[in-house]
Amino acid sequence: MDISLIETLRWEPAAGFVRLERHLARLARSAAALGLAGSEGAEQALFAALPPSALPGISPSRGEIGWSGVSPTASAASEQGSAPPPISPLAGEIPGRAEGGSPQGTPLRIRLELFPDGRIDIQTAPFTPLAPDARWRLKIAGTRLSSADPMLRHKTSRRSVYTAARAEVPATEAEEMILLNERGELCEGTITSLFLDDGTGILKTPPLASGLLAGVLRDELLETGKAVEEILRPQDLAEGTVFLGNSLRGLIRGALT
Repeated sequence: MDISLIETLRWEPAAGFVRLERHLARLARSAAALGLAGSEGAEQALFAALPPSALPGISPSRGEIGWSGVSPTASAASEQGSAPPPISPLAGEIPGRAEGGSPQGTPLRIRLELFPDGRIDIQTAPFTPLAPDARWRLKIAGTRLSSADPMLRHKTSRRSVYTAARAEVPATEAEEMILLNERGELCEGTITSLFLDDGTGILKTPPLASGLLAGVLRDELLETGKAVEEILRPQDLAEGTVFLGNSLRGLIRGALT
């Protein structure tokens, strides 16, 4: 099979790899589903790729960070009919305690790719979080996803549909494109999962059956009861606050333009 699996992680000086176990578990599930070998070597490869400046003080066993959900202030504002305050892309992601000293280094974006022959490639780069009040401009893409395509649930190198959606408008006009399926249901962004805060205190996110990636952040929010699956359509986005999210950046507020 001429396809590779991809995981993009954030490494924090005080906490290590964010959601490491969830990323490794998704990689293993996808590798098993697609018949790719080598996923068992991913954790060792990740730590081996860290620069020397990142090694002191990290937690080599976990590196997972919890998420506290939409803030009480945001929920209260929604109930009062006013717009909730901005939520940081890293809202609720509380740094863990470093082992062996104070935080060192800077956050990193780490991209892991598992190839069909079992080879693992790791690329690292400095990571700069978005500003706490960042808002992404969103547009609905004309490109459609197929709800019958099981490959959409895996993060792979097959990116043509997302590339086509992203190319529909200049990058200066929108930070993210939202894709629908053949039934007109909302699915996901090109690099993010989609969430809607309708004021109930629980985020709504499209079900996998609509045709979308099983995102790591998405799975965490579902498992912890911070989100539930619900079929969503474009008109629903006008009934609440839209968020995009992934494990690298956390939640990002968005607005259709």
